[in-house]
Amino acid sequence: MSEIRPDLPADLTSGLAGDRLDARRALVHELLDTGSDLAEVRAANDGNRLPLLPVERTLRGTPTLTTPELIARSGIDPELFERILQVAGVAIPEQHVVAWEERDVALPTMVSAFVRAGIDPEALVELSRTLGESAARIGAAAIIGIGAGLTREGDTEHELAMRLADAVAPVDAYLGEAVGTLIRAHGVDQLHATEIHREQIEEGQLAGARPITIGFADVVGFTKMGEQLGAERLQDVSAQLSAIAGEVTAGGVRVIKTIGDAVMLAGPRPTEMIETLLALQQRAADQPDFPRLRSGIASGEAVPRAGDWFGPPVNRAARICATARPSSVLVDDATRRRVDDDALRWTAIGTVRLKGLGRVVLHRVRSAGPSARSRGRALPAAD
Repeated sequence: MSEIRPDLPADLTSGLAGDRLDARRALVHELLDTGSDLAEVRAANDGNRLPLLPVERTLRGTPTLTTPELIARSGIDPELFERILQVAGVAIPEQHVVAWEERDVALPTMVSAFVRAGIDPEALVELSRTLGESAARIGAAAIIGIGAGLTREGDTEHELAMRLADAVAPVDAYLGEAVGTLIRAHGVDQLHATEIHREQIEEGQLAGARPITIGFADVVGFTKMGEQLGAERLQDVSAQLSAIAGEVTAGGVRVIKTIGDAVMLAGPRPTEMIETLLALQQRAADQPDFPRLRSGIASGEAVPRAGDWFGPPVNRAARICATARPSSVLVDDATRRRVDDDALRWTAIGTVRLKGLGRVVLHRVRSAGPSARSRGRALPAAD
């Protein structure tokens, strides 16, 4: 004999009939059977996110600790932990609320270990800010990106909810360790690209400004393209640009970030940056229907902070990129003076006025065998 389930409150089934009503009943009963209470179900329904509640429950896990218990287990300073959560963008639960799992002890334990090792708490706060910003993007990519590929025409909300819950289980189980793998790999790359001189060690100043080469590449006509093709096409172009940039980086050059239609790169040596951006332009030219790129490179001292770079070469490279013609790579004089490579061909452009920077000496660089697409006029007007 099949089990007779109690009927649901009217506010959870209002306006539903037939298959839709059956799907709602199945979803709500499954949620109630697996630990959700009626108030939680009602809140999700009122917020039009009922099919997402199984996903939320999977990610939330089974909390067993309050915040005071978490702090006691890890030995972290309570005020520091509160600041860590605030800058990371994580809501701070009420003291009596059981909100944390056993695995959550890792975060305050790591911070506490750093403090005992002598690391400045302010540096840890800044690290937590970066981790929070990155985690927000990773979470959005993992949940929204994966979810977007799981919808099916004719789905009921129960079918979609169960499919999403099944798909997010590996995210819950493995994403943390997978991200840790990537962080360690990037950390090793950073170490290989970092130089520590004896004077810095003796002065106790390992951080601060250091020589760096910055490159920018952006899509020509991106704004006009958006008006003609729409937001989804723009997203595709931006994602493809980021993917191509990641494929061609080498010699210590790293993709720092993508900013809409542009990608920012940084590397310790100008030659590798030039080679990377030339390769990026060629790869883009080889893609069917991909718009043309333009690039700018500048060298100088900048300050690394939270995975980004700040300083004159950053601003200068962005301005140089903005003044370049389609399919060209322009570099400042500081970069040109540091490069001696027979595989590159140079054209002196002269002094160009850049917005906010005054007059800057620029050079165009090409590979020794330019593609047909990169030939032609691509020089800004010199003063």
